[in-house]
Amino acid sequence: MADAELTTLRTRLGSRYHVERLLGRGGMGAVYLARDLRLDRPVALKVLPADVAHDSALRDRFLRESRIAASFSHPNIVPVHAVEEQDDLLAFAMGYVEGESLAERVARNGPLTGRETVRMLQDVAYALAYAHARGVVHRDIKPDNIMLDRATGRALVMDFGIARRTTAAAQPADGLTRIGEVVGTPEYMSPEQATGDTIDGRSDLYSLGLVAWFALTGRVAMAGGSTQQVLARQLTTALPSIASQRPDVAAALAEVIGCCLAKEPAERFTDAAALVEALERAQLAGPDIPLPVRMLASELGTIGMVVLFASLIGAVLFARLNPDTHLDDVDSLIPFVLLVTVVLARLGQAMGEAQRLTRLGFDRPAVLAGLRSVVDEAEGVRAAARVDALRLADRRRSVRTGWLMLGIGITSLLIAMQLRVPLGTGGYRTGPLGVALLFNSLGCFSAATVLWLRSPMRMPIGERAFRLCWLHGPGRWLISLVLRGPNGRAGAPGVVTTRAQAQATTSRAVRDVVSAGDSTSGASGADQRLVTLEARVESLEAWRREAGRS
Repeated sequence: MADAELTTLRTRLGSRYHVERLLGRGGMGAVYLARDLRLDRPVALKVLPADVAHDSALRDRFLRESRIAASFSHPNIVPVHAVEEQDDLLAFAMGYVEGESLAERVARNGPLTGRETVRMLQDVAYALAYAHARGVVHRDIKPDNIMLDRATGRALVMDFGIARRTTAAAQPADGLTRIGEVVGTPEYMSPEQATGDTIDGRSDLYSLGLVAWFALTGRVAMAGGSTQQVLARQLTTALPSIASQRPDVAAALAEVIGCCLAKEPAERFTDAAALVEALERAQLAGPDIPLPVRMLASELGTIGMVVLFASLIGAVLFARLNPDTHLDDVDSLIPFVLLVTVVLARLGQAMGEAQRLTRLGFDRPAVLAGLRSVVDEAEGVRAAARVDALRLADRRRSVRTGWLMLGIGITSLLIAMQLRVPLGTGGYRTGPLGVALLFNSLGCFSAATVLWLRSPMRMPIGERAFRLCWLHGPGRWLISLVLRGPNGRAGAPGVVTTRAQAQATTSRAVRDVVSAGDSTSGASGADQRLVTLEARVESLEAWRREAGRS
């Protein structure tokens, strides 16, 4: 069936597009990867169902709204390039994003970290602010309509006013777009949208709050057995703070999401621009860790593992030394001396890299804050894994496999012991089967140990050593000593924002932005906000033009 549809599509659109393959299929038809033959560029070709093409009223509305979407020019909105209209064929050529949707990203890799969620929120809020300023409300913000560019991680909003179900018939709550008394996706629909009331941009902000909940937990917040149950929950069920599901989430981020999820539109942010302001003022995006600092952290982590390995080897060597060792027995210390030499050499190289950072303009607080931010990032990834149902299921399977390996190892060892033959000298002799069973038991014990100890939800030994040595121990003092020189200067380009600084402006920033929107009165306040928004949009469009020329 799919091959026949692809062949038909190639035949009918072959003069303009070379349709390559199916990208996905949903409630509003199928999306194909194609190449625009006239402009020689890849596009995503969305082919709408035949019943849409036959309904003249729906055709007119789709065409009208496609013109609105095609007029947008914003780096966080997937552009609509063209509409292909034939007898029973209606298709839209959109910009092709080399990446995946937010829904696919969460399904593949689990929930997002707090920092990734903030970036997604910022990108989508910029797109919504741009659209709302032009009188367009999306009405279908959901994970499937947010694309994540693989190269840059940038989030782009797609399907402005296009993704709609074509019949009013009741459908199962499967997350697809419906049309009838209400328009949108019930699981991500605002209360006022669910009741068919007049909506504005704040409805999209409610949907975006639900998207953020999904991104951080990997679960749909407002799920139900039927469309009616889902809509009833949207009207009556207040979600608990996201901090109850993700304790690692910053207080300011939890309050931003909570503000978006207020049931009353007046209690949400006044507009998407206010949401962006709250995210920026609370510094929720986290520190921007420069590459040289990341490279130093990697080098220090390697040194920590070498030091740990050298310490273990040294302890074994010293334990085997004879207390009455003479000078002619010092050759037993040669391996330990070599290990110490390697450690000192690597340490010297690392300190040289740290000194080079001062010449690049990084001061001591910036480097130390960057090192802490690196491990905080890793902790954020682990926190996301702890609430990911798929990762938790994988972990349970790993633990069960570990117990199985332990059982196999014990059984192999017991059989190997039965096969051995005692010798008169006090030793034992065994055949090839016994040797194989013995090595099998050792391998099973080792594998079980690794499966139990190495967990994506638990801090690894190397990171613990890094925190102990370089963030609190003698390593921190050594780095401070190296960086304390005439080249380290405050306010340098390499300064990063610490986690403590980010927390310092938490919920107050959110409340300030909301109250500022509520207290704004008269034409002057509205004009000022419009000027600020237009300035942001213009800067983003300038960036897009520069990116296009490069």
